[in-house]
Amino acid sequence: MKKYLLIAFALLLSASVVDANAQGFLKKVGKAIERGVTKGVERGIEKGAEKSVNKGVDQLKGSMSSRPAAQQQAQTAQPESEAQAPAPVSKARQNIVPTIGATQPQFVLTGKQGNHEWVDLGLPSGTLWATCNVDAAAPEQPGKHYAWGEVAVKSSYVASNSKYYKKSADDVAGNKASDVATAKWGSGWRMPTKAEFDELVHYCNWSYVQKGGRWGAQLSSRVNDQSIFLPATGSKEGTSLQEASGCGMYWTSTPLDDQMNNGAHEYHFGGALGEMGVAERSYGFAVRPVAATKNMISTPSQGELNGHQWVDLGLPSGTKWATCNVGAASSEHHGEYFAWAEVTPILDKESPKTKARGKWMSGIAGSTSYDAATAHWGEGWRMPTKTHFQELLDNCTFEWTYLGRSRGCKVTSKINGNYIFLPAAGRMPSHPTYPYPSDLNQTARYWASTPSKDSHYINADGFLCVEKYIGTTLQDRKDGYPIRPITQ
Repeated sequence: MKKYLLIAFALLLSASVVDANAQGFLKKVGKAIERGVTKGVERGIEKGAEKSVNKGVDQLKGSMSSRPAAQQQAQTAQPESEAQAPAPVSKARQNIVPTIGATQPQFVLTGKQGNHEWVDLGLPSGTLWATCNVDAAAPEQPGKHYAWGEVAVKSSYVASNSKYYKKSADDVAGNKASDVATAKWGSGWRMPTKAEFDELVHYCNWSYVQKGGRWGAQLSSRVNDQSIFLPATGSKEGTSLQEASGCGMYWTSTPLDDQMNNGAHEYHFGGALGEMGVAERSYGFAVRPVAATKNMISTPSQGELNGHQWVDLGLPSGTKWATCNVGAASSEHHGEYFAWAEVTPILDKESPKTKARGKWMSGIAGSTSYDAATAHWGEGWRMPTKTHFQELLDNCTFEWTYLGRSRGCKVTSKINGNYIFLPAAGRMPSHPTYPYPSDLNQTARYWASTPSKDSHYINADGFLCVEKYIGTTLQDRKDGYPIRPITQ
């Protein structure tokens, strides 16, 4: 019988950290040093690429400032001075200010849900991460081990006594009968989904450190100065506890979508790095709970289609703009990042290849195969064209500001005063391992459905809003940007 082993478990474990038995464990779960070295090189390349992108944005700013006035239709708002620019989030700020226009937003970065503490890592989804594992009294304690979808510890972890092994299952987050975080900690706490663990990994810097005498993964936010510590937990298979001194294995609430029904998504780490994988549901892993954000802010709307709200800006074309991005729970959240003409978010893709790069394609708006707005929100929703963005530029004013916890561009109609908010989600580069967003809270870039006319077909049209410059621009089709849907 085919078993699910931990996928791509790169654990560059040193003898000073774990015992010699780790080498046998490495052979069981996958490659180690080779993947660790490769990933280090890739991350170095990634950082270099990010510098190039930042340089490109600076060049774009300069070129826009030197264009004739007729070509600068985008500059519809008075630029802020550097002294007026919103300051970074700091620990000293104590109150949430959930209103648009606040130049110095204030956040509570730590708190409690019931008897358990959480940390706000500034993640786009607003997810709050617990400071301890289930059954742990301190961050460095591993807690207990649970099979996937089960709420009680066992003396033996095997397929024959696994609740969900070879059985169809939905995501168990928040289900008291199947989510140990909810069962043990109460309503408001739950297991993290795969998407939430992905977000944690992509928005945090990773380091392997020792805390309270135990090794583990320190995940430090790239957005603010907060962090969480995931202690080494080991795993249970049968009656044995494996690699408890150096390896961490954590369940998500998300089952693997396949016909065998015996896998679930998990996060694992060793002495070199951590990454997402898949394991058999019968294994005993630790659980780190999450809670929902305290403030979910959306802009006013005038209507709804397929469960998604729209705003009437009184535009000449009659186009209605959605109040939030594809994959976002509210107007302030970034949502998912998509390569151009891709309907699978970059963080969910198994391959960095982009099907539309280097190929001639006409407008993709309304195609369920190429338009993420239509694919995810249904018929009637689609990506805006370059012309639709130009209509915004011609008929709206633009203000660089905050909505709740997110910085971005407030787009207000000159015709009826209604507005939308475009959060500054930055750019998510397409990458074979761990892409992470650059320019968070600095640039608002969005895809248009319009392909560019360059000879190599590597770009497509998009929209760019930085603090002093707003306009349409060309963007590489392989990179990930949010999508703001429209409807008629």
